[in-house]
Amino acid sequence: MAARTFLGTLRLAILVAVLLFVALGAWLDRARSRDWNDTLRVTVYPISASTDAAVRAYTAALRADDFADVESFFVDEASAHGITLAQPVRIRVSHAAKELPPALPDRPGPLTIALWSLRFRYFAARTAWNDPLPAPDIQVFALYSPLGPGSVAMPDSVGLSKGLIALTHLYGDAAAAGSNQVVLVHEVLHTLGATDKYDFATGQPLAPTGLGEPDRQPLYPQTFGEIMAGRIATSPHDAAVADDLEQMLVGPATALEIGWPQ
Repeated sequence: MAARTFLGTLRLAILVAVLLFVALGAWLDRARSRDWNDTLRVTVYPISASTDAAVRAYTAALRADDFADVESFFVDEASAHGITLAQPVRIRVSHAAKELPPALPDRPGPLTIALWSLRFRYFAARTAWNDPLPAPDIQVFALYSPLGPGSVAMPDSVGLSKGLIALTHLYGDAAAAGSNQVVLVHEVLHTLGATDKYDFATGQPLAPTGLGEPDRQPLYPQTFGEIMAGRIATSPHDAAVADDLEQMLVGPATALEIGWPQ
């Protein structure tokens, strides 16, 4: 009995030590990602979520230059909020992910989401281990699907601050490149601690935090959107999808959440 008690205590101590190590690592990663002393390295892993030949060809051809607007967005917005870093974010593209990441559960709940998060983080770590590129600060798994009359509604994209990983659902067509990048930046900011700024029931940007120009007179229609609202409010009850990142801004509330000065 004593031996079993000792072994049980030892196993518990090891488990606690591992959990503390993981928690400390996650805390350090998040703190470092929000101090803006160095360029954040973001690796995008394009993955075709379709058997469509055009989508597969589009996904396979993606390179870092295709995400230049993402880097420019961070340069402009960081500068507007007092960040002097010349290149806040650097995008690299890797085709090392050869399979789909674990899908979000059909019936999300605290336990199923926690289990999915662990599986996703393991998938991300395994992908990084097999990637010839240097280890990134943030990993974005970009799943591309067909764009067209037969397109189905996209599953939700998600960004996790624990693990600094994101899963984005995008369209595999050059016509959607601009709106794709709005989604991608939105999820990258989630990994840095930014929160959504729209009504979950309606998708309407919240006022004032979800408005690109909260001091505009008259308030509507807005000409810019807040990136964490995802859309541009045209009235108190309607909003338009942004065509590209040039229509989006980082508002004061989001800037505070990701560590940018006001």
